[in-house]
Amino acid sequence: MEHASPQPINQRSLLSGILKSRATRLGTLGAFVTLLLVLGLWSSSPSITRVPLSIEKDKGVSYSGPSEPNVYEDELHRPNWSYRESAVKDAFLHAYRAYERNAFPADELSPLTNKRRQNFNGWGVSAVDAMDTMLLMGHHDEFRRALKHVSSMTFDIPEPGFAHFFETTIRYLGGLLSAYALSGEHVLLQKADELGRKLLPAFKTPSGLPTFGVNTKSGRLYGGVTPPYVLLAEMASCQLEYRYLAHLTGNAEYYQVVEQINSVLQRSQNQRSEGLWSTHWETENGTQADHHFSVGAWGDSAYEYLLKQYLQTSQTEPRFKRMYLRATKGILENLLYLSPTRNLLYVTDTKKGIPSRKMEHLSCFYPGLLTLGTHSLTNDSSIHSHDKKLHIWAAEGLAHTCWTMYGESPSGLGPEVARFDSGYSADDAKASETITDQWMTHLFSWEAEGSQGGKPPGVGNLSGLARKHSGLQRDYSLVTASYLLRPETIESMYLMWKTTGDVVWRERGWTIFKAIEKHCRLRGGYASVVNIDVVDPLSPHNKTPSYALAETWKYLFLLFSPADPLPLDKWVFNTEAHPLPVFEWTPAEKKRYQIP
Repeated sequence: MEHASPQPINQRSLLSGILKSRATRLGTLGAFVTLLLVLGLWSSSPSITRVPLSIEKDKGVSYSGPSEPNVYEDELHRPNWSYRESAVKDAFLHAYRAYERNAFPADELSPLTNKRRQNFNGWGVSAVDAMDTMLLMGHHDEFRRALKHVSSMTFDIPEPGFAHFFETTIRYLGGLLSAYALSGEHVLLQKADELGRKLLPAFKTPSGLPTFGVNTKSGRLYGGVTPPYVLLAEMASCQLEYRYLAHLTGNAEYYQVVEQINSVLQRSQNQRSEGLWSTHWETENGTQADHHFSVGAWGDSAYEYLLKQYLQTSQTEPRFKRMYLRATKGILENLLYLSPTRNLLYVTDTKKGIPSRKMEHLSCFYPGLLTLGTHSLTNDSSIHSHDKKLHIWAAEGLAHTCWTMYGESPSGLGPEVARFDSGYSADDAKASETITDQWMTHLFSWEAEGSQGGKPPGVGNLSGLARKHSGLQRDYSLVTASYLLRPETIESMYLMWKTTGDVVWRERGWTIFKAIEKHCRLRGGYASVVNIDVVDPLSPHNKTPSYALAETWKYLFLLFSPADPLPLDKWVFNTEAHPLPVFEWTPAEKKRYQIP
């Protein structure tokens, strides 16, 4: 199916609109001054009114130098979303053209040294990851150049190398399928089919669970650092891609290999904890290998793909809804906690029932998943109204906490990992008997006392930001103070905006975007930063991850876009933010794949 790509915003019309709106308030002279300012803002050379970042050069490194980042002024009286959308398009182009200029067709750019990195198979992951973003933003010249590169790909890796199954699936396969869905370019489907077949040996384990890596030329399996184990997120985050590929190609094997994963998950959902799965699995026998539960790095997208498989096929396979709801119940009851002084709601991981009280930036996808589920299942009478309220409250409280860690940071950027305060130690053997800061414990008490204020602790009476001179103190510490151009908080802000209509999420996203521009933008692209807990971070990482091109700027673009290019009832995002169209299995497919 061919889908029309949104047309790029006419920059001349945008300038005219800004001039007109300001001229009515400023008069002729004011309009002339505004025109000069606006033209300066939109010139190809970014302007600056602040001192450039002062970053020490690494010894022996040819450093590309700090950028003079765009200074995006606040609009008068009301936000101009077209203006903000175009600012994100400019940022994406600055990042991608730096990659094209200095690293293409390698995988990623090292922006401090203008060098290339080969860290994801050497096939040009940044180009593939960015293709659907280009199409959405109307960057067709860049798309055509990337398409030419894709058409020459062979996906072969010489021995003894291997392709990381999870990353290759979500970045390359997901990127090819999404770009095909948006453009209709048949070569993209051909290449997705070719890659999908070359990854199939990864499923040839005794349990049918995919292994860590596979050589795409010989089919040799690579079990990872601790064979025969595989992480939950790595094994259960390929169903969206392979089910859509089965739908497009008619290849039953694509459906069957991921159906085995779903069957294992369905059979084992209550074996370790109510609704949850262990983060480590044995590929030899398909069993759970520990008692560690998380929606962070080792488990996140496995839970995400339960709901999204249900949405992908037009809500026609209720087993995925049941698994999602059961898992959500387990997460809310076991992994959600309140901070001790400000009642910040956070999600953490537990090991044998003991919480680490760490919250990863990666876990900030979860409020977005909850609000997407609530929105999509609004009219589902099989879900109790109280459960729907719980999901809405949890989404709101968690999203607020994710924003808080950005809003309280001196740099305006969020940390990779934070640890929330508590009177209990994760090493205390008796802690599990005395833990009282679980969210559900407080919620039940609040309900028993009459549900004062209409919203429970962690959601109602939200604390202000603990900034300098605010009089408030943080009740968490930074474990890893880096900002790695992560998209998860922005992703949740986008979904909160689309599902609730509350403009506060767009405004907070704009604040984050300006902080990224201020601290991460360099002349040679964008870099992650090491320490976000200072006003001017001085130590950048020499990396521009491909997921920033696939996710971070895409979600910002969608958050600010006045249009709605990807309606949530028509598209579903894979965990790398590659949109795939919603479809229904045909009667012939149901028969061929034995879908009930």
